[in-house]
Amino acid sequence: MDPISQAALGAVVAQSAAHRTLGLRAATLGAAAGAMPDIDVLFSLNGDYFDQLMTHRGITHSLFFAPVVGPALGWLIWRIEARGGGARDARRLRAWMIALTLAILSHPLLDFLTPYGTQLLLPFSNARFAVSAMPIIDPVYTALLLLGLVIAVRKAQFAARIAAITLAVSTAYLGYGWQLNSAAEDYASRQLIAEGVKDAHVAAFPTILQVHYRRVVARTPGTDRVGFISMWDPCAIEWQSASRLDRARFDAFLATREGAVFDWFTMGWARYQLTGNGQGRRLIATDLRYGFDTDPGASVFTASVALDDQGQLSGPVVGGRFTPQSNGETFDRLVDSTYAPYCRIDRG
Repeated sequence: MDPISQAALGAVVAQSAAHRTLGLRAATLGAAAGAMPDIDVLFSLNGDYFDQLMTHRGITHSLFFAPVVGPALGWLIWRIEARGGGARDARRLRAWMIALTLAILSHPLLDFLTPYGTQLLLPFSNARFAVSAMPIIDPVYTALLLLGLVIAVRKAQFAARIAAITLAVSTAYLGYGWQLNSAAEDYASRQLIAEGVKDAHVAAFPTILQVHYRRVVARTPGTDRVGFISMWDPCAIEWQSASRLDRARFDAFLATREGAVFDWFTMGWARYQLTGNGQGRRLIATDLRYGFDTDPGASVFTASVALDDQGQLSGPVVGGRFTPQSNGETFDRLVDSTYAPYCRIDRG
């Protein structure tokens, strides 16, 4: 999720774990530890688009990173305190180690609840794990964490208890998002069955800024369907469909480093389409999880390569955004689609 939410969660976790021993310093340094795993965005500064896809949510987001780095940072801070005149208190050392380890660990666990995918098992496996519970930015979730921190500062004698309550309430909100996504998938599946589509693989994905509006993708062997649903007040999903090409046709693309990385990044939700003809023919791969409209061929994440007359790759694979977004949601339309869906208006 966004850096503010990650830092706020790290602060709440550290405060809950160690405020009684460390005071409000636990929250301050817990915030820094909670945001720290995102330093991996610096690892690909000299790389290309596909390096960025590989390295973000990589080793610093592994479940094995926090147990190694957290205790080391805790020991370092304890030593700095001791050199500044603090007591060499073993209890304080343990508190720092535990607080920072848990704060760092909170980061990949929160990212796991978004659809982007997090490499939790590096360096042993580069498999991506994701649960589509939350958008990458959710002001309500962030506000819950920040409110808890403000109250804890004002009521410092109860800070650990307030942090624990904040953690429980914010975690319940995450669970609510997860439940909404499951409900959206169930709603879409039942609608498709009623429409005579019985072999679809259905998945819902959060959009942005709230938990209720979900992008729904339904795949059959020959068709990709995309629609949106507001779980605040569900309407029948209006699908936009497009024929689905067999990925076996694009083995040459998948054999390239860039093609393999993109296919791995999309976690099974890559869509392949051909555009143009003759010398202007291109293969465009898109990520069905992300998009601002119902066009299955439009996505935030895409890769593209030129093809020759025989359909072979005739240029480098490039990444970026190569599909139109002209019908995307503005903020006002997003609010209307979420909390005043068209079916409510139709019902009068």
